[in-house]
Amino acid sequence: MVHRIFPATSDFENLSKFKVDSAAEANTFDYSGVVVRKPWGYEYLWFQNSSISAWILHVTNGSATSTHCHSRKRTSLIVMSGEVVCSTIDSRHRLTPGDAVVLEPCVFHSSMATSEGGAFVMEIETPPLKGDLVRLRDQFGREGKTYENARHYSTDLDEFDYQPLDRLQTGESTFAFKEIQMCLGTFRTAADIESKLLPGGIAVPLLGRLVFGRTLIADIGETILSDELLSKPCPAAFPPVELLQMVPFQKLTNR
Repeated sequence: MVHRIFPATSDFENLSKFKVDSAAEANTFDYSGVVVRKPWGYEYLWFQNSSISAWILHVTNGSATSTHCHSRKRTSLIVMSGEVVCSTIDSRHRLTPGDAVVLEPCVFHSSMATSEGGAFVMEIETPPLKGDLVRLRDQFGREGKTYENARHYSTDLDEFDYQPLDRLQTGESTFAFKEIQMCLGTFRTAADIESKLLPGGIAVPLLGRLVFGRTLIADIGETILSDELLSKPCPAAFPPVELLQMVPFQKLTNR
């Protein structure tokens, strides 16, 4: 399931109470090889290019990220293991592995882990502006504060379950992370869609936009159901796009 959420009047009303000013240091800092400690767990940079950044969040059971928004970037949240309740000002979405929410800029949201052992969540940010953060409410007293600074960074990676993409992808066609089978590859023809797309999961463009003729199917960093993609009329060829595919193991075993 992919939930697409657009900002509501309540989001804009709350955002207007804050001075929106991205933290310049957070936007330019190289987070590779660093884990950022959070009061709800930790997060680290999983993959980044010039257009998107993908982070892995580990949220401990019963803890939640702040109710926050990003005024300049779209966010896709994808559950990799455990169970999560993603709340906006006006809605709640219960997510299990392979489920996702796509949050357009300015949507206030919070993610709470509700499963024993917590949850792992992939957060894909477009564009990669880590300092673009407005905290509305927070159970740890961080309302109105900017992104964590260097005193929260750790390079002692053995303390954490640290598995960035370059450690997982070894040249094979598929690889595993938590409760998800993943595949990263380039698509440019209808034959690629027919032969390489994994049904029952989701797909995210990490480089390029998925465009069929004049129709935008999925923007960079935007999550789409693979089955929805299969249902779209596809031309013989289209601009190349690098797709990250994710399928929960549960759906693989049920085939």
